[in-house]
Amino acid sequence: MMRIDQYLIDASRGEARFKIKEMLSESGAYQIALAVDTAMDDKLVCVKTINYDVARTEEKKYVGLRRKDLHDELKFLSEPCHLLPEPLDWIQIQESQTVIEREPVLVYEYMHGETLFDLVQGRYAKGMNPNRALRFIKEIAIFLQTIHKSAYVFRDLDPRHIIVGFDDILHVVGCGNAIKIGDKFNPEKTPTNPVYTAPEIRDERSGKLIKPACDVYALGALFTFLLTGIEPKSNTESPLTHAAYDRLKNLDEGYQLLVVRCMAPLAKNRFGAIARLLPFLQKTSLPQRSDKDFGMLDLPKPWTGNDPENRAASSSLSAGPLVSVDKEREAFIKSKLEKDDDAIIPKRDVPKRDAILPKEESKEVANRPNSFPSWLIFLAIILVLGAAGLVVMFAL
Repeated sequence: MMRIDQYLIDASRGEARFKIKEMLSESGAYQIALAVDTAMDDKLVCVKTINYDVARTEEKKYVGLRRKDLHDELKFLSEPCHLLPEPLDWIQIQESQTVIEREPVLVYEYMHGETLFDLVQGRYAKGMNPNRALRFIKEIAIFLQTIHKSAYVFRDLDPRHIIVGFDDILHVVGCGNAIKIGDKFNPEKTPTNPVYTAPEIRDERSGKLIKPACDVYALGALFTFLLTGIEPKSNTESPLTHAAYDRLKNLDEGYQLLVVRCMAPLAKNRFGAIARLLPFLQKTSLPQRSDKDFGMLDLPKPWTGNDPENRAASSSLSAGPLVSVDKEREAFIKSKLEKDDDAIIPKRDVPKRDAILPKEESKEVANRPNSFPSWLIFLAIILVLGAAGLVVMFAL
């Protein structure tokens, strides 16, 4: 465990180079501290160490997987992307400073600024200017496109892991979330925030569903937070609170369409690649209902189950994910489909006689006069029977 004013002593070189100055974050998985690099004129750096489950420190596999996860983060930070902090060192500290032999420590560049979460909560509690939010989202989308080219998926775009620096320059931290597509999933990897994680990979441990579309969902969830100042819910079909829904409905419809398309619960209904999303991330080219795949999208109406403010009764949630259809439009579509079915599929009723005759013949039959009315036939039968009776009587 790191402590304030402690020097981390490199077991290999015997250097006491990094001095802990302040604890930045501590969880059940990691400790992250602000330190000074005494070899670089007290430059501020971040140092990250593993918090182990004390009951499992004797399990070699568990310890090995936790260390591998930290080393994978080092490899990800080495990717050429200006939004990522620069990795500075990887050291193993002396046994006297740790309960486990040769414990690794990741050292990386400290990014100045405040988190995007703190910025929104502190100054834009009802959502930031949509144009500024769109600019942030576009920059992060370009970041995602860059890492996707290297076969990485970030998975979790929690605004607590995005730093806003001077002149709105963004930096992405929390890089332990990144996963290499195709790699075997590390079961000891730290869980992500489900609110900003695509539903298909929240509890999935095979790694087979890790795809760029997962980051599209995360981007949509982040966009919702920036536009409304309210974090979305982890409820897949109804991720918006009442207040968030109302605030989005007051914005240009293009912003609403972006949110809905990005946050579709089914990956196949989102943008499969960031390149398809980027053209819409400008004020002058927001999506419209006339654009392909946007015509029938609408914000999901809030649904909070047993919440006292439950508005489910007044909502018209469709069977499809994240698509709410108002009742008039739903009735119109239903009637149109029925008409289309009538035009395409013939009725299975017993056909009329005219329907089974050729067209010309049916006209002829329809116009032909009835030469023998049915009552005349009946009268003829009676007369024949009466005549037959007279013949028999005379014969006798």
